[in-house]
Amino acid sequence: MTKMGRHSITPAPRSLRGLFPAAIVIVFCPSLLFPGCMEGSTSGITGTMHSRTDCSFIAMFEPTGPVSDIEVVGDFNGWVKGSDYMHDNNNDGVYWAELKAPKGWHQYRILVDGETFQDPFNPLTLFDEAGRENSAFYIPDCSRPKLSPYSLDVSRDGSVTARVLFEQGAKGTGPDRAGTFAILDNDFELEPDVDNNGTISIETSDLPPGKHIIRINAVDEAGKKADPLALRFWVEDRKFDWRDAIIYQVMIDRFRKADGALDSSSSISFFHGGDLDGVRQALEDGYFTSLGVNVIWLSPVYENPEGTFTGRDGYPSQAYHGYWPSQPRSVEERFGGDEALARLVRAAHERGIRIMADLVLNHVEKEHPYFRNYGGAGWFNHPDGDCICGSTCPWSTSIETCWFDPFLPDLNWKNTHVVEQLISDAEYWAGHFDLDGFRLDAVPMMPRLATRHLAKAMEKGPGVSGLKFFLLGETYTMKQGQMQIQYYLGPHGLSGQFDFPVMWALRDALAGRSTMADLDDEIKAGEDAWKGSGAVMGMILGNHDVARFISDINNDNIHDPRNNPPARPQTKKPYELMKMAWTFLFTMPGMPVIYYGDEFGMPGATDPDNRRNMRFQNDLSQNEKALLDYVRKLAKARTCSDALRRGERTTLEARPLIYVYARDCGNGYPAVVAFNSAIEQRTIKINLPENIKVAAGAEFKDILSGKAWGRAGELEIDIGPRSSVLLLSGPKCNSR
Repeated sequence: MTKMGRHSITPAPRSLRGLFPAAIVIVFCPSLLFPGCMEGSTSGITGTMHSRTDCSFIAMFEPTGPVSDIEVVGDFNGWVKGSDYMHDNNNDGVYWAELKAPKGWHQYRILVDGETFQDPFNPLTLFDEAGRENSAFYIPDCSRPKLSPYSLDVSRDGSVTARVLFEQGAKGTGPDRAGTFAILDNDFELEPDVDNNGTISIETSDLPPGKHIIRINAVDEAGKKADPLALRFWVEDRKFDWRDAIIYQVMIDRFRKADGALDSSSSISFFHGGDLDGVRQALEDGYFTSLGVNVIWLSPVYENPEGTFTGRDGYPSQAYHGYWPSQPRSVEERFGGDEALARLVRAAHERGIRIMADLVLNHVEKEHPYFRNYGGAGWFNHPDGDCICGSTCPWSTSIETCWFDPFLPDLNWKNTHVVEQLISDAEYWAGHFDLDGFRLDAVPMMPRLATRHLAKAMEKGPGVSGLKFFLLGETYTMKQGQMQIQYYLGPHGLSGQFDFPVMWALRDALAGRSTMADLDDEIKAGEDAWKGSGAVMGMILGNHDVARFISDINNDNIHDPRNNPPARPQTKKPYELMKMAWTFLFTMPGMPVIYYGDEFGMPGATDPDNRRNMRFQNDLSQNEKALLDYVRKLAKARTCSDALRRGERTTLEARPLIYVYARDCGNGYPAVVAFNSAIEQRTIKINLPENIKVAAGAEFKDILSGKAWGRAGELEIDIGPRSSVLLLSGPKCNSR
């Protein structure tokens, strides 16, 4: 490593070689790749000085044995041998070639002794016209200058120092100082300093808590403009990590209407009037903060079609849920349009809350301009609509190409134009509305390249520079579906996925359909499957696609949502079981996800009955109010306990009706969580393993009842029927 003061030039790690159009890896705190690079301050990015002098891409290959001939063939050399040989110049076993190509996307393969391979160092692929998947890279317009983030230091008192590198275009000139300017939060002009090396420095101070944006514009002396760069950062007391997230899922139409009541008379499949300003009002009233929520996941906000359609269940339905996009880049007017979304995002960011939007990339509605303009141009699978999932085409063999409904054309991700357009649309939503993450709908219905291109764009795109943009995927599986979920994770894929297998196992265990030991087996299978992926998983009790948790564990009839929907439970038992479920969710690794209404035990059968209108405090029963208070208490416990957010999980006991585990992050204040699903009280003796250390004088206390249970060593705990205990040893938590 060559040191240059605070700067450094670092050769590319092998796992990253071939991913960038230069021989030097540009590191500006992509926490997806280098998770520890921001530990020195509340927020920060650190880059590597470099210059872009030409347009090229480095392809890499490491053969497993001796080879006599290794080269690259691709569209840039006519797929002809003899143009781009690979060499191992330093005899480390890794061959490389610098590929020259014009602006745009290019496909290639590695030719090794007559056999071709994808580039194992490059996660990006595209399909050719013959349907073969090839490695791919993109060459930008190198005649234009480029802005790259170099460093961003943010202190808790709101002081900010940023440095950005102005990279000359090919045969270009240096920056025009008069044409270089910066805008803070779209309102305040800052005066950047530009030195002779092309480093743009910006300083400001006294920024209030919340999220901020510095937008930088620059032009070279020849008048060529660089793409604007947006540096996004948070001023906050404690640096946010996605393991700290508590997510609340909002179905906009069913949550709250601004200054009015939701429609309770229309069909369950029609619009009920909820809007984005209603969500904002709940935010400003403190509803989400009372639940410890720091991430709000919004149902799709796209403009959807007017009118009534026949759904998969044969009943008339409207697009109240948002999953039938009819326009690519505008917000549904029924929800308040673009300005309402901007108001909500701004209000959330001022309160330290992230916004995650539901992203639909698999399909559009028939009136969408992409289908109207390109329906016959290879943009869609089965453009005549002759392959409907589970109807005219089997899910098992056609999941990536079938239409979800007869009016939802399926996008063809094997078409490069689709890849370019849909990724560009995602960048627009992320940048224009200042979002913090996407929930990605229907992941298995697209080739994996869709998630990988999206991950790359969100990692390096100018719309999200400086922060980790979280991608939470939906791969719907049953129990033992971990490998399907794992397939889309990793450093080049999704940031996390929903843990459906554990959701089903938890339901079965609490409903008496299986055991707590079976639940532990499902948890361990997941831990093994995504170990080393860096994923932060979304832990759920349910969502908008499955029956409500409380109705399922109460063994109600959940399969007749229109004619015989389950009623609100009248006994305490299902609420006691749901308290156990919430204890589980808030004490597991990953991100607890609250589906609106589950915090008080809203009942419901399968879709669409699981999407009833939200109810608030004045409309709750005593059992529901008690459950809501319980969830709020759990949220406070998770927020104050490092062990519950960051700790390793260790099973201490797993019996048919008893389950005990510990969470420990090595700071001397572990947590112990115990469950008793029996109908009588049980006494459990717990011995912590030697590797879990407890600080001297630390006392375990049940955060739910306030009862103290002694210090380290053997703990003898009484657990009531159908209940749980959460023992914390940290002084901050025990003082609450």
